[in-house]
Amino acid sequence: MLTGLYKILLLLLPLLLWAEMLPLQMAPTRFPASRFPQMKILQSDILSFGKIDGEKFFGISALAYDAGNSRLFMLSDRSRLFAFAVVWKEGHIAKLTPLWGKRLRDRYGHKFFRHESDSEGMELVRVNGQKRLLISFEQSPRVMLFDLEGREVTPPLHKTLADLKQRLLFTALPEILRKPYSYRDSNKMLESVTYHPKFGMVTAPEFPLRKTPAGLHGIYNRKGLLCYMRRRGRNLAITELETLPDGNLLALERGVHLGRPLRIDLGLVEIHTDRIEKGICKSDVLFSVSTDEGWALDNFEGLTSVGDNRYLMISDDNDNFFQQTILVLFALNSSFTQKSYNREKGVSHGKREHDMH
Repeated sequence: MLTGLYKILLLLLPLLLWAEMLPLQMAPTRFPASRFPQMKILQSDILSFGKIDGEKFFGISALAYDAGNSRLFMLSDRSRLFAFAVVWKEGHIAKLTPLWGKRLRDRYGHKFFRHESDSEGMELVRVNGQKRLLISFEQSPRVMLFDLEGREVTPPLHKTLADLKQRLLFTALPEILRKPYSYRDSNKMLESVTYHPKFGMVTAPEFPLRKTPAGLHGIYNRKGLLCYMRRRGRNLAITELETLPDGNLLALERGVHLGRPLRIDLGLVEIHTDRIEKGICKSDVLFSVSTDEGWALDNFEGLTSVGDNRYLMISDDNDNFFQQTILVLFALNSSFTQKSYNREKGVSHGKREHDMH
């Protein structure tokens, strides 16, 4: 996709055909680590798994980590769900072993039609004591619950008050997000989803809605607009959200600038949900780099916590030979996790698991 990455891929093509994890040096040689003291890249690898149980491994747009079982779930934007066993060694991923690959299926066991299959965001949650995958869809905007095998969680025939509360907390969207014409484009809808102990399900469109004030990007929950965050550029999109242990949000931003050469920007922004003034959340840029600076970047869309202030992000290769699936392990400064929602809310060391009784 990028000139610098092209050269790397041509040199490493023979290895890519056989290797499942190939180390990648993302940062330029002389990039000063002191520029972003709040974020440190620990590991980056190009992933290549071909087919897993007959399902092609491509287009990975979301991640979810189950710390209790050391399982990493990867979701493609064509409703393909993959599970991997993770072996950790000295704080790094030593091995990723594919366990299975499956299609997401609705409550009747059917695969989703193409226009309904654009799965983009994912979060591991706990509902009534059961681990579930909270997944957002783009071209047919909605949020749904699935079990860890990729089957839609079927609501009971006779719904109780607890069942209705569950739907409100996890999957209910405000009216403005349910209407396709609220969005700028069919490919600029719901890219992200996270679960917040106070606000419930939180999401954001990839690009601001049509009627959003200039220079702002809306963050939403079931009740409607939670707050706006200030945009850092017209081409920057929010591709994933993650709830930090202190209750703030971590936004993954990606920008694509068409031209010769093509330029990609990557950013991580902390959104302070406890510091809202006139409807705007205060935000801090933790990391912001570009291919113009020599970084080997791609279409980063997925983000998940793996515990101990460490996170994984992944790029969507768009099923394009010249793009790659890049998995990056990074750490945030511990000052961002002083409050322990993990202990207070019964949250796992991976994605948030909200236990509703």
